[in-house]
Amino acid sequence: MAILTDINPKREDVKYHAVKVGFMALGRALQSASHFEKEVVHEASSWNEGFAFSMDVLPAGPSLVVQKQGNILKFLGTEKRAESDLIVEIQDLDTAFKMITTQAGAHHVFAENKIAVTGNISDSMRLIRLIYIIEGYLFPSFLNKNILKKSPKMTLQKQLNRLHIFTKGMLFGN
Repeated sequence: MAILTDINPKREDVKYHAVKVGFMALGRALQSASHFEKEVVHEASSWNEGFAFSMDVLPAGPSLVVQKQGNILKFLGTEKRAESDLIVEIQDLDTAFKMITTQAGAHHVFAENKIAVTGNISDSMRLIRLIYIIEGYLFPSFLNKNILKKSPKMTLQKQLNRLHIFTKGMLFGN
């Protein structure tokens, strides 16, 4: 005799939480790197104080919300924010999951029309460059080949920056 319950684990639940955790890691890494990584500081310097961007998974998935405060990027969380200056909408949870798990890069997803952008095109290009810089830190080179056109060269300083991002950055956002 089988016991029936109302508990049905769904694959979408796992994907949702994986994307949410991935967005949290990306947001914390952006915040941390904006304190010391020259390329991140340079890219973010063009944005005005208070500039905010969000990456939203449609129709009701998690979001990544970041705002420039002072000279740093501040991770604001994973709840959707309507008043962002730049909004990147990812078509569905499957696409976001592929991006977070390095199965597809932003350039590939964009070519398949699975990303929509609302805002200034130069700001969106700057955001893509920032994400690629951070992905270079977050993922080892054998995973980067799927999402980056070229893996960054990891000098000793970049390795130390990576260590900083994975320790102090992920835990405290510093």
